[in-house]
Amino acid sequence: MGIPTVTIAREGFARVVANAFLGMNFPAEAPMVVYPVEMFLYSSNLTSLEQKIDELIAGLTKWKPEKIQEKKVIIPPKVRVGGQDYEEAVANMNNLFLRKMWSDGLPVVPPTKERVNWLLTGTDLPPDKVVAKILPRGGIVTVETIAVNLAMAGGRPEYMPVLIASIEAISIPEFGQHKKSSSTNSVYLAVVVNGPMTKQIRLGSGYGCLGPDPLHPAGASIGRAIRFLLQDAGGAIPGIVTMAIFGGSARYTNAVFAEDEDGLPSDWESLNVEQGFLRGSNTVTTLFVNSATNIACAETGDKESGLETLSMTAAVIGIPNASYWVQWPNDPKAVAGILLMARGTAQGLSRLGWCKKEVMAYLWENSKVPASKMNQLIRTYIKQDPMPISMSPNGIKIVVAGGLQSGHLMWLQVGCSPQQPASTEMKLPANWEELLMKAKEDLGPLPEN
Repeated sequence: MGIPTVTIAREGFARVVANAFLGMNFPAEAPMVVYPVEMFLYSSNLTSLEQKIDELIAGLTKWKPEKIQEKKVIIPPKVRVGGQDYEEAVANMNNLFLRKMWSDGLPVVPPTKERVNWLLTGTDLPPDKVVAKILPRGGIVTVETIAVNLAMAGGRPEYMPVLIASIEAISIPEFGQHKKSSSTNSVYLAVVVNGPMTKQIRLGSGYGCLGPDPLHPAGASIGRAIRFLLQDAGGAIPGIVTMAIFGGSARYTNAVFAEDEDGLPSDWESLNVEQGFLRGSNTVTTLFVNSATNIACAETGDKESGLETLSMTAAVIGIPNASYWVQWPNDPKAVAGILLMARGTAQGLSRLGWCKKEVMAYLWENSKVPASKMNQLIRTYIKQDPMPISMSPNGIKIVVAGGLQSGHLMWLQVGCSPQQPASTEMKLPANWEELLMKAKEDLGPLPEN
């Protein structure tokens, strides 16, 4: 607070910076000088620097901060919405939510007191317990806040442990979710869930695991609730806090899915074991990604086809992309992305003698990018030639998911900049079996896979 500071922002980002200040308990009107977007382009005209020099100096010499206010949990008043009948009341509620910017643009389920209380039966935590502060805006999220947002997404009580753990994971400071929410990069959250509870809540791990899937509806509701929380508590509204140039359909529900642990080769570890948890534990692992690239013709029937598949995969993930290298980390645990591999492909590689670490090492070595294939801007980030996409083979995470056969892989590339995945263990409530019995009553028997 004692060091004179002025923030320099480009046009259109003033509200992003103001919200970031609020999230750090600074006043939103802290000094800021806004320059035209064109000035930030390569080889641009810098005359705007001189034109605004007096404004810059005034911010450094004349502005005085107000007293910093601590963030507090504020319980807003309940909102009552009516209509001539239930249908009209729901329509009025959805219109209100759009005007208040509480919705994602699609219809939401009314988060009534009764529905929220029902969802709270999915956790033993008290409703007023603070779970996280969601940046950049810095909204305080309680267990009840999480239940409200899950209600809007049409969720069920047995989804609460996954949603709570996911919010805990992304709020770990080292995860840097504030950068992801405000970036111009169209990032969304990938949540990989491990453990026996994934089958119990009907979370997809097989065919169509990234959705949509009426047999495995959990991922869509959990992922949409995460988006609501990033938006309503974190302020991630396009053009106001999130400056993602394109956004994208994956942002509506993110990508919440389970690892196919039954399909793991016997000599391959699951993702959560690699993250330091015990085999069979119920965990979530989160990573912000910005694309999902399908890699076709991935066959592993013999040594030749297996090697061709790995070479083709390395070529795809080695396509130059600044997201691999922006803010190149000193942390060897930062990753370049998640490679989804159906059990047929994984088991085929294992039969051919490939352990998981050998696959990761091969992909890492053969995805290095020569500087000659990068444009001038990307070359400013490179530290060696050819440049690896991560600091070590551990930067390529492999998750077995996607059905029984082989044929395709999916590369979920890291979004914005390299980061460590964040993992947490879930806490199931004491009434877990009762919740599962109710789910079976409502939804029918569990699907076979």
